[in-house]
Amino acid sequence: MTRRSFRRTLGAAAASIAIAVAFIPGIASAHAVLDSSSPSASELLASSPKEIRLDFDEQVEATLGDIRVYDSEQHEVSIEKTVRSSSDLSIVTAAVPKLDNGVYVVVWRVVSADGHPVSGAFPFEIGTQSTGTSAALLEKVLNGTETSSTLRNPMSTLRLLGFLGLILLIGCVSLLWCSPLLGNSRVRKVLRYSSVFIAVSSLGLLLMQGPYTAGKSWGALFDSAIIGDVLQTRLGFALFIRSMCAVAWGIIALTATSSVSRRWRIGTVITTVLTIATFAGSGHQSAGTLPALFVPLDMIHLAGISTWVGALLVLAFISRVNDVENEAKRFSRMATWSMPLVVVTGVVQGLHLMGGISTITQSNFGKLLLLKTILVGAVVLLGAKARAQLRTGGFPSIAKVIRWESTLVVLVLAVTSLMVAQSPNSTARASISFSATKVQNGIVAELSVVPAVVGTAEVHVILSPPGGSLSPVKDVTVQFDLPSRNIPPIPVNMTEIGPNHWVGIVQFPYSGEWTMKARVSPAPNQTLLFTTDVTVQG
Repeated sequence: MTRRSFRRTLGAAAASIAIAVAFIPGIASAHAVLDSSSPSASELLASSPKEIRLDFDEQVEATLGDIRVYDSEQHEVSIEKTVRSSSDLSIVTAAVPKLDNGVYVVVWRVVSADGHPVSGAFPFEIGTQSTGTSAALLEKVLNGTETSSTLRNPMSTLRLLGFLGLILLIGCVSLLWCSPLLGNSRVRKVLRYSSVFIAVSSLGLLLMQGPYTAGKSWGALFDSAIIGDVLQTRLGFALFIRSMCAVAWGIIALTATSSVSRRWRIGTVITTVLTIATFAGSGHQSAGTLPALFVPLDMIHLAGISTWVGALLVLAFISRVNDVENEAKRFSRMATWSMPLVVVTGVVQGLHLMGGISTITQSNFGKLLLLKTILVGAVVLLGAKARAQLRTGGFPSIAKVIRWESTLVVLVLAVTSLMVAQSPNSTARASISFSATKVQNGIVAELSVVPAVVGTAEVHVILSPPGGSLSPVKDVTVQFDLPSRNIPPIPVNMTEIGPNHWVGIVQFPYSGEWTMKARVSPAPNQTLLFTTDVTVQG
């Protein structure tokens, strides 16, 4: 690769990234968000509902989720099993028995199409008059029922093992496609071990996915009912197909020789495409907007990174005991086109999931994406140095650089496996409620949002003067806007449920720093504005 062609490649990558930065922010993606419910949040019903109905903004899996109802004593009410609508895959329901008058809290959990659990809660009341205690009960129930599985870290390790197996397999066959080293014992060992990596990763994730999404632990690992539920999901089906691909890879590894047949090559290509499809078809892009565009783009990204960094790892491994001068030159040619391809497709996908570069530091996913980009940049620089040295000094001159590249590549894979476990729009949860006290013209406003998370939330505005009484205010209006995403103000319909106690419901589509504006009219021709920033978590 000449210096001039390298500059052209780098320029093309930079131009593509600039185009992505300019146009991708308009097509943001997120995990499932509750659009509406019946009963609606904080609704006052005259009689008991027949069912709990949840309608989301995208398809969800109900087999691993559930809907639970708690009464005013925080006791769980026995209801029917949660089912998904056959006519609308974004709706789940659960039939309930006849409920007595009182306050109830619905706690729900579903699974997004990409396998990530999504949960939420909201209160409702039955009777003729609101008690005003729904927000307090909601927070008590959430604090008492919030659970997390101990399987998150083991699953991240298995994802890393799966990614490593994928790139080693594809990198090995792409680098040595026409090389007599394909039948080398060291190369066949790489293929066999990588096949085992894929098998262990897919089967382990298949067993852990159910307990993880249900908030359970190791004891539910071999629960046949849970495994059956997982297999009915998109992710479960993909993991099953991937495990079958692992068997095919094992056969490919056992039959690899220095001169392979045409049938072997065809089988390898088919297995490669299927394996990559199981990763792309069950990841973040499959559950986002424009999946018909971004799932194939993700497949191209995975193929590119496998032929780049996978081939690099294989080259570093086999170079210790083999003459790899020709293979090193082939790798240099492969990296010339795969490197910019990986960078551009990775940036485009990241911006698509994040909804723009302005939100990259607002979530764990974005921070990991930033770290991955820095590491990939370091690999690119080392690769450019290695290719320059290869032209003048041969492979021995770049052996040390390749070892450093390989180390960084492993770190990139580790970060990637952590990113899969994160929601692109989630932030670390510090508290499930928000409250602030503001004072204007001697009037104290208690502003609260419960829970302050993506999805349905209850908004309260309680007004009082310091040390005195306040006549009923004429009107209260509330709106939220998210400046970082240029989202127009979201109005909240407020209802008075007690003396100067107003409540409303808002749907937060994204996490971030939202601006809350409450306009209060204590008297005719008088309006007070209370403003505060609300941190909404994923």
